[in-house]
Amino acid sequence: MMKYFVIGAGSIGKRHAQNLAFLGADVTIIAFRDFDMANFISQLSSYNQNCAVVIATPTNIRMPLISQCARAGAALYIEKPLAYQSQDMDAIYNLPNATLKRSVAGFMMRYHPIIKKLLAHDMGDIDRASFAVGHDVNQWRDDWQFSKSYAANPDGGGVLLDLCHEIDIADLLCGGLTLKKVRSHSHVDFPEVDIESKLEFVTNNQANVSVAMDYVAPQLVRRGSLSTKTGHIDYDLTANEIHYRQSQQSHRETIASERNEMFLDLMQDFMCLAEGRAPLNLHVPRLDKVENVCRLIADAWQKREFIGTTEALLK
Repeated sequence: MMKYFVIGAGSIGKRHAQNLAFLGADVTIIAFRDFDMANFISQLSSYNQNCAVVIATPTNIRMPLISQCARAGAALYIEKPLAYQSQDMDAIYNLPNATLKRSVAGFMMRYHPIIKKLLAHDMGDIDRASFAVGHDVNQWRDDWQFSKSYAANPDGGGVLLDLCHEIDIADLLCGGLTLKKVRSHSHVDFPEVDIESKLEFVTNNQANVSVAMDYVAPQLVRRGSLSTKTGHIDYDLTANEIHYRQSQQSHRETIASERNEMFLDLMQDFMCLAEGRAPLNLHVPRLDKVENVCRLIADAWQKREFIGTTEALLK
């Protein structure tokens, strides 16, 4: 029987451990502050590749863990963003192909029923598209402060990496994105952290695509707009709604969603890959299939151009 470990006992690590247990896995969660790398890798090696590790630590400290776990033969579930430095991305994609094919990046928004619906919809070539995501970071979790969090760390923090799901969604729906520009705003108290970022891309067909993200939207925003030569689609993941417009026709569709179901569905597919079974979602974020978008995210973070500051109360 496969053995699963979750490294990192924060809110996301606890969620993953609970979901693995719900799905019937033999799982152990380990807080990173209690982590002994040598002992853990020795234990991991004893499972003779019948093991998997969910890495839910901050991005800037996880590379040694990724390398050692891969060397021990484990399948890997790596929280997004995969990495944000080119050398780390190179190291990940120099792992054995067998490891990459058993492993996933944590792009669970691919499992949102609206995103799945759009991926199955034949939209034709995109003429233009825009995506937006934002929320007041002070409201994210109880007993949590931005100023004391990893999000406020200049080394790997900031909104672009925190909310990079939308870059993945844009790449999935529009295809073949090339980064043109990243303009960011910092904060007077956090001068090296992007509080707001606006990314501009172009597709293989020279369509313009933009992604806007911020930490200070008063209410949760998560929506997109896509135009083709034959119609227009707007979606809103907070209202669970898609609006189709074509010629003089208009149609709205509501599709219910539950946040933890997305995490469960991705974890179930990860278990399938780790155990040698076929995943259920054709767009499972298997590591060998998400290299381009993961490098796109890292490239965007490294190319941020800070053009001003955002005035907001950040606790």
